[in-house]
Amino acid sequence: MPLFPAMKPGRLKITIVLCLAFAAALTTFGCRNFKVNNDKPVSGIVLPKSQMEIDSIAMRVAVVELDDQQKTDFDSFIETTDQKLPLEVRQRLDDNGIRVSVISSVNTPSLQKILAPGIPKREWLTSHELELAEAGKLEPVHRLVSHRHVEKKRGESFGVEVSSVRPSSSWRIHIGEKQLSDSAELAQCQMRITSWPQPDGSLKLQFLPEIRHGQKLSRIGVDGSTFAVQQSREVKELRSLSFEMSVLPGETVVVAPTEQLERIGDLFFNAKIAEVADPSEQDEALEEDNVDTSDFFPMLEQDDASSDVSVAVSDDLLEDTVLEAKKRRPQPWQRFLMVRVVEVTAPALP
Repeated sequence: MPLFPAMKPGRLKITIVLCLAFAAALTTFGCRNFKVNNDKPVSGIVLPKSQMEIDSIAMRVAVVELDDQQKTDFDSFIETTDQKLPLEVRQRLDDNGIRVSVISSVNTPSLQKILAPGIPKREWLTSHELELAEAGKLEPVHRLVSHRHVEKKRGESFGVEVSSVRPSSSWRIHIGEKQLSDSAELAQCQMRITSWPQPDGSLKLQFLPEIRHGQKLSRIGVDGSTFAVQQSREVKELRSLSFEMSVLPGETVVVAPTEQLERIGDLFFNAKIAEVADPSEQDEALEEDNVDTSDFFPMLEQDDASSDVSVAVSDDLLEDTVLEAKKRRPQPWQRFLMVRVVEVTAPALP
């Protein structure tokens, strides 16, 4: 029996063309595309689009001050962290009393305990402080002595002051068997940080220790696209102690001193208060955003965190009282630097 019986030649030709076109459509798209889709659209979480420019980063930076009663807790914690540096670099930093560690995005109970603010014991308080405490006016102070939110583009750098200004300082850098000695007046230690976003979403960070010193002098510098007179001090760059590392969003870099005494790590992070010859020469504190401490690092989000820090009370309310050793409040012991990577926008593909 003929496939197309009793058809005129013109109509038969059109029918053959349509059949061939239908067969080609089935081959190309498949039968499933002709099925009516009655499924409801799947709802999901839509992440907000980043407000940062391409090839830029966002970080939160803090300088933390501990007291001598936290020494055991901090030593135990820092030994469990990953250093993420080549052995040669780790050895050079260790020879100079500096340790670098990386904390994962998972909250660490030990770090929560270290960073938590607290209430001073009653035996540490003078009579005036006791009156303020009973009146509810004795304010606790957080461990974070300075903090700020930083956003930078590729290759841009910023400095973080990690020590107070000291009247005079001397130090010695150890490089293998060599020792390089130097000194400066009105010295203040800082860490210069430069960042480079990577295509895989990670961030390369460079840390360069610096020592700013001397009186502020007027210098001509570049402000944007114009020249401007700037007040600045001399800077000694310690390039032999610089280091680089790759970190991911959510990770935190900790730069802290080791147990090596009389090394440059002690100069950078010793928290003992030193008198400045001329307080007016001390640089202004870090520019702080209006950031709540609990939002700065996730480790501080616990509502039941206890506090154990010194109390902010004006000097004219304090008594000149000598307390027994066991009743004295903890003294500042050391500082350390925390740099938490919040967001990285990868560079645009060529």
